[in-house]
Amino acid sequence: MSFFRLDEELDDDFGHAGEEGLGHYEDDGFELSQLNSETINVPGRPQDDEYEVPIQENYVSSYADASEVVAGKVGLEDFEMLRVLGRGAFGKVILVRHIKTSHLYAMKVLQKASLIVKAKRTEHTKAERQILEDVQHPFIVKLYYAFQTSTRLYLILQYVQGGELFTHMAVERMFSEEVAAFYAAQLILALEHLHSLGIVYRDLKPENCLVDHEGNVVLTDFGLCKVAIADQDRPDTETSASNPESFVIRTATVCGTIEFMAPEILLEQPYDQSVDWWSLGVVIYDMLTGDTPFMAHGRKKTQDAILQKKLKLPYYLSPDAKDLLTRLLRKNPSVRLGSGKNGADAVKKHRFFRRIDWDKLQRRELVPPIIPVITRPELAENFDAKYASMSLTETPNTSHVQPSLGSSYNHVFQGFSFVAPDLMPKGDFQSFNL
Repeated sequence: MSFFRLDEELDDDFGHAGEEGLGHYEDDGFELSQLNSETINVPGRPQDDEYEVPIQENYVSSYADASEVVAGKVGLEDFEMLRVLGRGAFGKVILVRHIKTSHLYAMKVLQKASLIVKAKRTEHTKAERQILEDVQHPFIVKLYYAFQTSTRLYLILQYVQGGELFTHMAVERMFSEEVAAFYAAQLILALEHLHSLGIVYRDLKPENCLVDHEGNVVLTDFGLCKVAIADQDRPDTETSASNPESFVIRTATVCGTIEFMAPEILLEQPYDQSVDWWSLGVVIYDMLTGDTPFMAHGRKKTQDAILQKKLKLPYYLSPDAKDLLTRLLRKNPSVRLGSGKNGADAVKKHRFFRRIDWDKLQRRELVPPIIPVITRPELAENFDAKYASMSLTETPNTSHVQPSLGSSYNHVFQGFSFVAPDLMPKGDFQSFNL
């Protein structure tokens, strides 16, 4: 998040929102007071006044009355906090143990006060919660519970014990093509599933790819995902989830990590799922070479390199690897591999993946090339040690630490609570308004 990014958003000048994940980036010390509210012009109001964009109250689907007591719901009192796994601008991720079952989870904690100052942050958080409920896939992190207090939101997620793929890449320096093909193939299956639901991931990078105890990749951190809309301006295409061309993001939002951003995002053009195939190309390049293809000193120079520089491929890459990267990293999205009507199928059929049995991979029947060393899961030994030394007292979990937001703001998060169907008594499958 990673689930550890905890919401990263780039402004027009590619300023950094102060996240600190388990990877390349350090906290810029961005203060809450520096964040501006999302504003719009309202007829009849002075133009220098700020007006907060209203958030749709029922953004998160809900199937039960707010007053209904739902079996299986949990709260903070049901978990023992063990250690910090990561932190970001708006909260932390903590390894926790469910007291009754002793199961380990990753608890993502978000501060409401840090989210509501900007409408997009609130929308991203609620979108992440909804997507995690809707998406079930072997290579996508699982949401077990969601709940809230007057000051915080909590997502109880699958604890992926092997740490970030980025960490394993750093240890190996460069992956062999066989290893890179295996992990890229699992990411392709995850992206294919998201795209089939009309979801554009928008933030694919090694830090957002965790490795489970068996060595399989798990895609995390859905805070920047966007649910695409059917493209009414393309009469020649079917508007269905099975056709990737039928969806388009009509936004100029610049979001994600700049080294992995597609050119059309940087140019603030409308974009669709093809931005994820560009990012996949950057990730594969990174796995095979130990660096990203357009990295430069500073964000502006990196942006210019992505938009203007020609792709350079190391001599030691195989012809198949070179061909795959050339096709994925085409600056024109209309000719990029994966952008056509065949979508992920076109990527899967490339010769670079000729040794992959896609059906067995989907069923997790293939033996992963990297098996993480796990002595005891509660030690979280595959995560950055600097977080292990962080005191849990630095992660307050009681409502008296921060003032409550009041009903005028708390209604924004109505419907946030959730219990996974497999954790509820039979017949109680539902999300609920609490």
